[in-house]
Formats: sequence, structure tokens, C-alpha cells
Amino acid sequence: MPDDLQTAGLRAESSTETDNLETLDDTFTRQPFGVMFWAAIAWLCLIVFLAIFASWLPFDDPNRINPANRLHGIFSDGNILGTDSLGRDNLSRLAHGARISVVISLTSVTVGVLLGGIIGTTIAYYGGRLEKIVMALVNMMFAFPGLILLLAVVAMVGASLQSLTVTITVLSIPLYIRFSRGSTLAFISLDYIAAEKMLGARDRRIIFRSLLPNVLATLVTFGLLALGGVIVAEGTLAYLGFSVPVPQATWGRMIADGKPHLNETLQPTLIPATVMFLTILSVNLVGDRVRRMFDVREARL
Repeated sequence: MPDDLQTAGLRAESSTETDNLETLDDTFTRQPFGVMFWAAIAWLCLIVFLAIFASWLPFDDPNRINPANRLHGIFSDGNILGTDSLGRDNLSRLAHGARISVVISLTSVTVGVLLGGIIGTTIAYYGGRLEKIVMALVNMMFAFPGLILLLAVVAMVGASLQSLTVTITVLSIPLYIRFSRGSTLAFISLDYIAAEKMLGARDRRIIFRSLLPNVLATLVTFGLLALGGVIVAEGTLAYLGFSVPVPQATWGRMIADGKPHLNETLQPTLIPATVMFLTILSVNLVGDRVRRMFDVREARL
């Protein structure tokens, strides 16, 4: 009889815990996303739209110099956002500069999530010497200041969209390896992984069917938050003159070009800085919301 009572108590406790998790999940999923979330989604869609269709939209040539129209304010002579110090249309340069930020950030995050997720999950699952060697290399990468290392590599390989994308992608992969390794170590200790091992499941199946999907789910959240960091890194390189070749437009270069004229007008610097700020803020808002969704999902595992 005591054993029956103990078993019944355990079942009741398990049932209560399951009900609490389901209630938490239902409460979160029914919670409205809010105005800020949808505003962030709308802004990111606008940036991606401009990046894709900048060449087909009715904008002026972003590199056409017109000294007679230099430093014009917004809504002047058909220039909605004014002109820079060389008379180039700010809106057109913002749209074409968005292409640089979108290509570099999305490529680096996508490749980093996939490669970093696979490598981190594999080394965490097998452990041993392989894990020690890979993590030693990762720690060596983190020993160097990120911006200094990025500047050195770009200076050696040259500044272009392709080289910049590859460089930022390669340098960001160790970050995803470390994150995915930590997530995998947490998932390996769960009961369903031990059950699959006891049933004789192959290592490849456990890694790619059971571990990797869960790791990638959390890694995507981290990647969304890292998008803002990539945009800042590219903007910093452009500001320092190490981004795509002149006169191709980038947000960082627009800020740098407007800096000498701050005593005359703020708009050549303020407009690209505001666009970059809103983009990074929107990415962080979306990433934070997705992170909270996956936190609930992990609690149910």
C-alpha cells in the first residue's frame, strides 16, 4: 500500500508539473506580440525590400555627384532625405547601403549557425581529444581583440563585398561553436538522449535528428541577436575606410562622410546613424521575443 501511495504521488507531481508547463506555454503563445514587435518586423521588411530592389526603385544614381545640390535638407529639390556633401541623394545611398549590411549580416549569421552548430554539437557529443583541440583553437581566436583581428585580415585580403563577407563569417564561426557546444552539453544530459543510446541508435542519428534540431533552435535566437553586432562591425569598418571600395555606399561611410560637415548640418550624419540604430534595435527586439519563445520550448523538453 505505501508503494502504491508513493507511485500515485509521483504521478500526481508529474501531472502537476506537466500542467504547469502547458499553462506557461499557452499563456506565452496567447500573449500578444505588441506594437513594438510588429513595428520592428515592418522596419526590417522595409530594409530587406530596399536592399533587394534598390536598383529597380525610382531612385537617383547613388554615386552621381551634383555640387550645386550639396548638403540640401530633407524634401528639397526632389531629394526626400536631402543630399550629402557631394550632392548625392541620401535616400538612394541608404537603399544601396542596406544591401551591403543585409548581405554581410545574413550570410555570416546563416553560415555561422549551420557550421558552428554542426561542429559544436559534434565535438560536444564525442568529447575527448577532438573537443579539446577544437576548443583550444576557438579560445585562441577569442584571445585576439575582434576588431583588430578583423581590420588586419581585411587589410591583407583587400576590401570588397566578397572578402568582407567571408572574413566576418569565418571570424564569427568560433562564437557559434562555443554557444552550440554549451547547448549540446545541456541536451545530452536529458532522458530522451539516454533512451536513444540504450535502444542502440547510431551516433549520426542522435546528432542530426535529436540534438542538432534543438541546438539550432536556440542558436537561431543567438544568431538574430548577433545580426546587430555584424551590422555594427561592418559600419565600423566602413567608417574607418576598410569596407567596400569607394564610391559604393555603406551606412558607415555615409556617417564618416558627413562628420566634417557637422558644423553646417547634422542630416548627412544623423540620417544614416538613425537608420542603423533603428535596424539594430529592431533586430534585438525580434531576437529577444524569439529567445523567450524558445525558453518556454526548452522548459518542456
